[in-house]
Amino acid sequence: MTPDGVSVDPPLVVLFDFDGTIARLDLSDEVMRRHADLEAWAPLEAAYLGGEIGSRTLLTRQAALLRGETSPIAAMAEGEQLDPEFRPFVDDLRGRGVVVEVVSDGFGFFVRPSLDRLGLHDLPVFSARTSFLDGSVAIDFPDGHPRCRVCGTCKRERILVHQAAGRFTVFVGDGFSDLYAAAHADLVFAKDHLAALCSDRGWPFREWSTFSDIRSGVAELLDAGIPSPRLRPFVCGPEVWPPGTGEPIWDRPPAPRHADATT
Repeated sequence: MTPDGVSVDPPLVVLFDFDGTIARLDLSDEVMRRHADLEAWAPLEAAYLGGEIGSRTLLTRQAALLRGETSPIAAMAEGEQLDPEFRPFVDDLRGRGVVVEVVSDGFGFFVRPSLDRLGLHDLPVFSARTSFLDGSVAIDFPDGHPRCRVCGTCKRERILVHQAAGRFTVFVGDGFSDLYAAAHADLVFAKDHLAALCSDRGWPFREWSTFSDIRSGVAELLDAGIPSPRLRPFVCGPEVWPPGTGEPIWDRPPAPRHADATT
């Protein structure tokens, strides 16, 4: 057992993004589309996708735009469509001794209720914490990096924790908020904008469209024997950015998102 409470056996972990991966829609985007003025939040989204601001700044400023009656926002987890293949896939992974976690860099309040609907009450979740106050919304970041304020939830940190414990890390995602996780994971399953970002950077990944694609890939990995994790060069965080960095620093602009892709 490591100081982070992560045991070294079994040597495989699968980390799933939530918005656009487990949930059919990007629910963080849907919050803004349904409950905020487009002219106010769209420029923030454009700045984020253009690499000008990080997700912590984006979510903090977006939350400030959500005013008035907040109960419809808080209820958004109810009835939103989740991928029906996710629960049986998780059951299969856990049945084979694989550790599974959900890492979300969105508003986060809908993740736990959504997993509860699937009966996955004990599945670990790392996300922002959104609070619904009287006529306003507040957000804080309990799973952010302690020395880097660029992302709301540091997906990279979960990967590094598991790699330090000797686990081979598999990451599954679809969007811009998965970029730094994809840069550091041992095996990446990517689609939509994340696939474009990985291609643009020359990072290896496997394309997926359904969880069946990932299931077969992980089964191959388990059957062939799980390799040791391999640390990759840092592309973000306090190891490469100056102290106090609050927004991302790029060597070149990130690849753009196609109109039908999620963040």
